[in-house]
Amino acid sequence: MSAQFAQPSNFDDKQYQETLALKNKRFGLVLWRIANGMVFIFFALANYLMRQAQGSWPPPGVSRLDAGLPTLITLALVLSSLPAFRLQAAARREDKRGMITNISAIVVLGCVFLVGMVLVWRQVPFSGSYSSIFFVMTAFHSLHVIIGMLLLGFVFLRVRRGMYTKDNHWSLEAGVVFWHFVDLMWLVFFIVLYVV
Repeated sequence: MSAQFAQPSNFDDKQYQETLALKNKRFGLVLWRIANGMVFIFFALANYLMRQAQGSWPPPGVSRLDAGLPTLITLALVLSSLPAFRLQAAARREDKRGMITNISAIVVLGCVFLVGMVLVWRQVPFSGSYSSIFFVMTAFHSLHVIIGMLLLGFVFLRVRRGMYTKDNHWSLEAGVVFWHFVDLMWLVFFIVLYVV
């Protein structure tokens, strides 16, 4: 065997496999974000094309949606990014109490968003394409908020069981990345639905 292919004496095959698996998981998460981001972009594009087809937006005879409550629930969702960042920091410190506190804060703010979204849905009159695209976009996003909260519930259970260390908290990291993605995509939807 040539020297260049000789296995170093300090080579740890298990550590190498774990590192490779983590890189593959992170790569998979990147691919998922790209694919899911494309779906969100599709909805924004569909909204744009509907606007172009209508000639005016909202269509004649339909009032523009009030942005008061949606702005408040958007602030709740954006604020949930702070405990998400703090959750990762607590994981790196192996601070179990900090992780539990921050997961709880994220879930509470997520619930505020969902309850607010239900109240918004009750205010939207059926008006054909305008309300249809609104309901589809916001329901799709709300589903992602629910999935994010379920992921964080899974993380919460693992934290309670002491399953994370500062070097091994992949599912927590993935849950936080998912949550930030949900926050970012809502900002895009909010702009498309209420600002533009």
